[in-house]
Amino acid sequence: MVTVNTPETENYIIVHYTLSGEGGSSEKDIVICREEIFRGYAKINQWSYYIVGCSPNYVILNNVPAGKLKHWIITKTSTHLKVACNRVTVLNFNFATDYTPGYENSHQVWLKRCTNIRLEVWSGDTLVLNTGG
Repeated sequence: MVTVNTPETENYIIVHYTLSGEGGSSEKDIVICREEIFRGYAKINQWSYYIVGCSPNYVILNNVPAGKLKHWIITKTSTHLKVACNRVTVLNFNFATDYTPGYENSHQVWLKRCTNIRLEVWSGDTLVLNTGG
């Protein structure tokens, strides 16, 4: 489980997982980011996610709570990725069923045991690194 607080200026959370199992280990990433997009004349901040090996693109997170400070809890199990923001579940991704067509083998990689976690939080030109296992 990874917990991170992000103020309004933080734009990217990247969690690097080292996954080990039969056949060796590999590093896979989960990215949560905020981008400014235009809808009509309004500029809004839209949060999205990307899970390496499960889809080719970012997917919009529709239910991220409003507020300047975000408290994120990112939990990876052998079957799911769960992301909560300010106590609201914003993603409950099942590796075996929620992948994009063409990524059917993604759960084979993600079910492996996590042996190391490295966290990056980007704020414009600022990078904060945390490592753990």
